[in-house]
Amino acid sequence: LLPDGAGFPPSYVSFVRSFGWGRLFGLWLIYTPVPSGFGDGVVGRGRHLTDRLREDFDEGRTEGYDWKVEPHGSWEIAQRLVVFAMSENGDYLAWDTGARDGDDDELTIYHTTRFDSLTNIGRDLHEAIEWLRARHSDSSVDFTPLTLTAL
Repeated sequence: LLPDGAGFPPSYVSFVRSFGWGRLFGLWLIYTPVPSGFGDGVVGRGRHLTDRLREDFDEGRTEGYDWKVEPHGSWEIAQRLVVFAMSENGDYLAWDTGARDGDDDELTIYHTTRFDSLTNIGRDLHEAIEWLRARHSDSSVDFTPLTLTAL
């Protein structure tokens, strides 16, 4: 369960069932639920990255760095975010667990570059992937499956 007490959003579940673990656009790792003893899962790795995100935004708020939550975020949104994807460039995707759509159970998705911005990139993973595709059109492969490795 996510912090809002509900499960994963339907668009994420559909993505994981269709593609599994792998690299999106040659750059993005979308963390999936993994069995105990395997690395880079949405629960373990995602929790670690979520803790780092919240600590970094807490520090930014304390220091008065309001630019960190621009262009679409707020300090409150930053504290509700749960990281579920990471790029090899240090960018992250996170769900806003305070913005679940009651009609379809989806969560708004934010992009952050090194925890120094908050950009709303979609109301579900489908919209977020299209946002990413527009920025990574140079990739010749949309998705490359990867093999889970034990710790």
